[in-house]
Amino acid sequence: MNFEFFFYLLLLSLFGFTQTNRAQSGYDLTNQMIATAKRVQTMEFTLKTFERIEGKMIEQKMYVKWMREPFKIYVKQAYPNEGVEILYVSGANKDKALVAPNSFPWFNLKLDPYGDLMRADQHHTIFGIGFDKTVSILESLLKKYGTQAASMVKNYVTVEWKGIECYKIFMMNPNFKYIDYTIKEGETLLTIAKKFKLSEHMILEKNEKVDNYDDVDQGQVIKIPNDYAKKMTIYIDKQKMIPVVIKVYDDQGLYEQYEHSRLEINPVFDSDEFSEDYEEYGF
Repeated sequence: MNFEFFFYLLLLSLFGFTQTNRAQSGYDLTNQMIATAKRVQTMEFTLKTFERIEGKMIEQKMYVKWMREPFKIYVKQAYPNEGVEILYVSGANKDKALVAPNSFPWFNLKLDPYGDLMRADQHHTIFGIGFDKTVSILESLLKKYGTQAASMVKNYVTVEWKGIECYKIFMMNPNFKYIDYTIKEGETLLTIAKKFKLSEHMILEKNEKVDNYDDVDQGQVIKIPNDYAKKMTIYIDKQKMIPVVIKVYDDQGLYEQYEHSRLEINPVFDSDEFSEDYEEYGF
């Protein structure tokens, strides 16, 4: 093989490597992950959460069974409230969640998923368990910023997490800030957060004069973030192309972190698996 031909092959090899890297940008991988996550119909996993509440990171660990449609969820707490079980089936029990407290008062409770008892020391309701909500928010950010989004989710590295090979994606949002918002008729922090794909808990903590999610009046001016996050770091399972670790940052630092382990995608559940009479549950 002469030198010129060898040099030509080397250039082709280098050019091909560059093209492959370009094809596998963080932006492209993020969109692949979003598309894959939206196709998931059922999940079973262990969830570890870290959420900043009044300046302190609150840790929880739970076992979860999840179904997209109709929405059904079973949760068993491992920490800090070991043994507490929650069962919610869309349309059942007058849309209340069945809760077995595993402590006093020692009988099952039917609670509003949006109520203070079920939301204590938590950023989200049971509807936000899993990666669906974060994926939806990330998708809306990419759509909102259009051509700028490719530079916001540009870089990634390959890492190993709990024995899983992952793409570690970085989303940097230079647009994040707080803005004034005037409450419209019938609005609550929940409806505002849903409308603009924000964290209602972030809004609540930003406004010291607001005591709960319904404590606002028409014409009142509050502060809200213009986006859900200033920065996000996401670990995407290379094989399943779904997020296993999600870290969300605001202007103060780490705001929330979710780790999904022992994750089974699209398991087939028994017909009575989301029933209080299921033999493995303690309701």
